[in-house]
Amino acid sequence: MSSLKNKAIIGTIWSTIDRVSVQGINFILSLIIARLLDPSDYGIIAMTTLFITLSNTFVDSGFANALVRKYDRTETDNSTVFYFNIVVGIVTYFLIWILSPYIANFYNMPLLSKVLRVAALTIPFYSFSIVQQAILTSNIDFKSQAKISVISALFSGIIGVILAYNGAGVWSLATQMVLASFLRMILLWCYIKWVPTESFSRASFKDLFSFGSKLLLANIIVAVGNNVTSLILGKKFSSEQLGYYNRAEQIGYFPATNLTAILQRVTFPVFSKIQNDTETLRNNYLKVCDLTALLTFFTMGLLFVIAGPMIITFLTDKWESSVKLLRILIIGISWWPFFALNINLLQVIGLSKYVLIIECLKATINITAIFITLHWGVTAVCIALSITSFINSFIYCYFTKKVFAISWLNQFKIMIPYIIIATIAGGLSSVIMEISDNQWIKLICASVLYVGIYGIAITIYNKTMIKSILAAVKTVRHK
Repeated sequence: MSSLKNKAIIGTIWSTIDRVSVQGINFILSLIIARLLDPSDYGIIAMTTLFITLSNTFVDSGFANALVRKYDRTETDNSTVFYFNIVVGIVTYFLIWILSPYIANFYNMPLLSKVLRVAALTIPFYSFSIVQQAILTSNIDFKSQAKISVISALFSGIIGVILAYNGAGVWSLATQMVLASFLRMILLWCYIKWVPTESFSRASFKDLFSFGSKLLLANIIVAVGNNVTSLILGKKFSSEQLGYYNRAEQIGYFPATNLTAILQRVTFPVFSKIQNDTETLRNNYLKVCDLTALLTFFTMGLLFVIAGPMIITFLTDKWESSVKLLRILIIGISWWPFFALNINLLQVIGLSKYVLIIECLKATINITAIFITLHWGVTAVCIALSITSFINSFIYCYFTKKVFAISWLNQFKIMIPYIIIATIAGGLSSVIMEISDNQWIKLICASVLYVGIYGIAITIYNKTMIKSILAAVKTVRHK
């Protein structure tokens, strides 16, 4: 069990390196490209992203997680998923090719048709690498994934910048997307060196699809739900108000979604290896909750404190209206990593039907709250979304309590000390920001003080956790 714990911590660190480095590279390169392109270029790419995200959800169909959680996975299972994925990927691409002119007409964006046809090439590329990705994840090998992600992101990003400098416009973004997906596919094949050796098996497909089909429906609901807010706000409010909201949403969800992705990628294969031992699974889950609370409230607390000087410094004061919206959203977004853990726990033991129920209920509550508060403006909508996150936490925990006797209160008791520490560190850091009107000084001083206070308090409160993290970091450095 100690070995599994070390694998989990090391996996978390490498998964963090993967997400942070790739997202960091993309962020820096996007700043450069954004100076060279018009907002309309990003608008076209945003539309293609929605369709590609939904398409990839269909292509995967929950089979990646189904492979990872199946502890007795066979070569027949891998081969069956591979054949299914590539067939669906190719068919989906040709459907988008046919439908792209109609989609472009609907949104009154003529160029969208051509861009969508090119950007959609990422779909078949993705389908050819799902099994390889699942194999690495099952082995908790995030070090290899980190290397692959960094290489593909860096190379494709540089090409995107070069194209943008040479006036390629929206095509620089489309090329960057396709090239990143293609390079990732090639590198995964080169590293894993896996090829299908068995034929398609109906029995294997039926077994895996019984789990994956429910995840497919849940993931579709998630993909739509994650985009419906902007869709509704864009219809009701001005583009300026929507811009403030989108900027706040993107900044707020950036650390939360990355932390969530890291936790999902690591905990799912780890939990899968002990899925038949309910008591061990429960105890390890509570330990992971402890680590999650430490990381979540440190990150979101820091973002809450420096939201003002950060936005004004990097985006200029024309985006100052986003500060209030961001701080409101952070309160609700802080629950997201815990949502991911609850979902993983249910998926590991094959209860994907509960995941579907949860996502349906969550989407219904969120959409209802948005429509109710639209009349009072964007700020009211943000408040409603934070409240619904709190309400949704009870829905998630209802099912984990039902199966594992892990209640909402069990999890919240773990969070309380970290919430208190983050609040104290945030309060003291906010006070020091008043010593100067210079935004850079505010940003640096508040960040340093917050990190210092939080770090000292956590070391005193949970010295064991800090020692485990430092030991894992030391292990990673020597590998």
